[in-house]
Parts: sequence; C-alpha cells; structure tokens
Amino acid sequence: MDLKKDPGPHTVVIVGGGAAGIELATKLGKRRDLDVVLVDRDASHFWKPRLHELAAGLLGDGEEAVSYLAHGQAHGYRYEPGALNHVDVEACRIALDEVRMPVTDEPILPPRSLSYDTLVLAFGSRVNDFGTPGVLDDCDMLDSPAQAVALRRKILALALRSAGDPGKRIRIGIVGAGATGVELAAELHHAFNDMHRYGGLKGASKLDITLMDMASRVLPAVDPRTSASAQRILEGMGVNVRLGVGVDAVTPEAFHLSDGNVVPCDIRVWAAGVTGHEIVAGLGPFELSKDRRIVVDERLRAKGVSNVYAVGDCAFAVLPHGGAVPPTAQAAHQQANYLARAIPRAVRGEQVESFVYHSKGTLVSLGEYKATGELPSVVAKGGTPIPMRGLLAKAVYVSLQHMHRVALHGWAKANALWLADWLRDTTLPPVKLH
Repeated sequence: MDLKKDPGPHTVVIVGGGAAGIELATKLGKRRDLDVVLVDRDASHFWKPRLHELAAGLLGDGEEAVSYLAHGQAHGYRYEPGALNHVDVEACRIALDEVRMPVTDEPILPPRSLSYDTLVLAFGSRVNDFGTPGVLDDCDMLDSPAQAVALRRKILALALRSAGDPGKRIRIGIVGAGATGVELAAELHHAFNDMHRYGGLKGASKLDITLMDMASRVLPAVDPRTSASAQRILEGMGVNVRLGVGVDAVTPEAFHLSDGNVVPCDIRVWAAGVTGHEIVAGLGPFELSKDRRIVVDERLRAKGVSNVYAVGDCAFAVLPHGGAVPPTAQAAHQQANYLARAIPRAVRGEQVESFVYHSKGTLVSLGEYKATGELPSVVAKGGTPIPMRGLLAKAVYVSLQHMHRVALHGWAKANALWLADWLRDTTLPPVKLH
C-alpha cells in the first residue's frame, strides 16, 4: 500500500514518538502550513526517564502513557502505526512493516509506504550489550515500557516467593552505574521498603542489590563530588557498589566478572550505555558513527542526504569542543524546540541558524525524597558545577517531568495531571503489587 502525499501543505514525517519526536509533532502540528505525520510502532508515548519507576512498581501500567491517536487529534498531527523498514531518499518515501496484534499476531495493516517533503528520524536507541555473551538472552533491559513491566513482574514474583521462605534472599544485579542503573538501584530499595510497609511482605530486609561498572566511580560523566554523594547514598541503602570491573559473560544464574569473581543473581539487569538499532545499517545512505547513530551536521540534517533530519538518541551531533550531544531527555527537548523553529524557516527558504546544545546540568533520583546532581557554573563556561542535594534536588527532578507534560499538553492539563498524581499518591499504596 502506498500512502501518497496529498497536494497542498508541506508534509513532515516524524519517525519515533519519544521525547524528541512527540514534542516536535506537538509543536509543528499547530501550524496550518504543514501536514505532520508521526510514525511509531507502539500506540502510546512513555517518558523514558521514568522507566526505572515503572520497573520498580512505583508507577502502574498506563499511568504515564500518552495515546498517539488521541494526542494527535488534539494537537493537529496524524498518527501512523508501524515500524520503519527503509528510507528511499531519492523518491522521498519511507517503507513501514506490517502491523500485527500483540498477542494473536493477527495482521492489522499491510506493509505501507509514506511520502514526505521533510523527514525527521527520532526512533531512539537501545542498550549497548558490547557483544558480551549472554546479555541478550539472560538480562532484562529498560528500553521500553514493556521491558520495564516484565522486570517488575519478575521482581514481584521473587518478593512473594521470599515472603514465605525466611532464608530466601532476593539478589538483583545491575550492570551500568550511569543514571539508569543508579536510579533503578535506589528506586528498587524504595519500592521494597514500601512493599514491607504497605504490602505486608518481608522483602525489604532480604534485598541484595549489586551495582557494577567498569568506571572508577558511579555517574562517571558528572563532577566527582556528585558521584561521591550518590555512592554514599546508595551504600547507605545497602547497595553493593563494585567499580573498575567488567562483565565477561552472563548466565541464567550469575554475572561472570573480569576479575574472576562471580556474582550470583536471581535477576540480572543490563543498563550499560546506548547504541543505535541494528536496522540503521541498512536503512538508507546515511553516515553512521561507531555506535550506529546517524551523523548529523550543525543543523541536525543527516549528512549527505537532502530533507532528512535526525534527533534524539538515534542522532550523533558533534559538539564544537569535541564529543557529541549526550543521549539524554534534555538534549532531545532542545533539539525538538530547535527543529520546531528551523523546519518552517527552511520550508520558506530562509536562513537557519545552527543548533547549539546547552547543558542544564544533571539530576539523579535516589528515592522518595532524595536526589543528587549539579547545575552548570554561573561564573564561567567549564567552571566548577553547582551541587544540588536532597529535597531541593528532588523537587527540581520532579519538575522536569512536569515540564515535559507542559510541552505535550499545555499548563492547564499538566497541572491537572499533577493534582491527579497527588490524589492518587495519598489514597493508594505507593508500590503496585500486581
């Protein structure tokens, strides 16, 4: 099936409804001079920084999901379901795989193609297994809500099993001491305490979490003082932090470390770095980085290709002083805002300024009332970051999700959602025991 472009408005096709894709579709969908189409294999959007809360049981299924169909109807863009298969840059057309029912595998939609005037690739990334044997078969990941829910169910099953066995320990190993691994370790401790208080389970005192990384400190991308603060809090929770050690292999029972030690685990989570999806290699004539991300120029245009942009985790944008724009939610937000201005100007043939990334700092959640992080120096670029700790840091961390909701729904609905969250938290158990 070929879904041809209608004559009239300039058609912008956005592939991927993550933070960058859905925010861009929301902003461009309000313009009458553009026909905006959002393509995603899933039916709803979930803000990726909250996946660790979903995995730990601190969020219920669907609580943060945003339906693309409903959201598109409200904000002026069209939703097209399907997974991207190929990009024909000469014909300005993309090919989509067929769509099937999740459980029965019954075909819903046949393979299709969509024509575009401007294409934005924003389909994200996946966890990098670095070719380590056993990772893909024997580890849980946190790339999607489905993976987070599957992990939560495993954790709950272990907690229920251990409740009737006084000698049973719950052993969870996490590889990757970046933000995802650190936050997951902290939230699991928080969730198990709540299971004990509100669910009557005895798992809180039986939890053994081991956090492993080849780096010499947790959160290696931030200031050493922030790393030290996070590690102190984790160790105060009883998390066993093992640094400077790699993983040679994973089995269904354990992590086998590079120093010869073995860490037995009931649940093994891999959260070590990101890389591009395998499909990118055959997607089209794109220049790729070593980690399979699409190389873009200073205007976020895919190098060597006309009318194609890449943003978010799937894009490799070089910084002026070296390195690349980090694959974070704040970078995706900035890139979406930039393209929301740049694309209409480019369509009109106007000059478009270069994209400039501004780091707003780093914040990591460490439980119900704790967070740690840093803000950029206000004295000089590259100066010592300003530390943030405790309740204030947690309040700022929570506000980031609120601002994402504002970008998607506007202030009124975002504030209503915040109130609904508060009411739910005051009336229901904080951990989802199902």
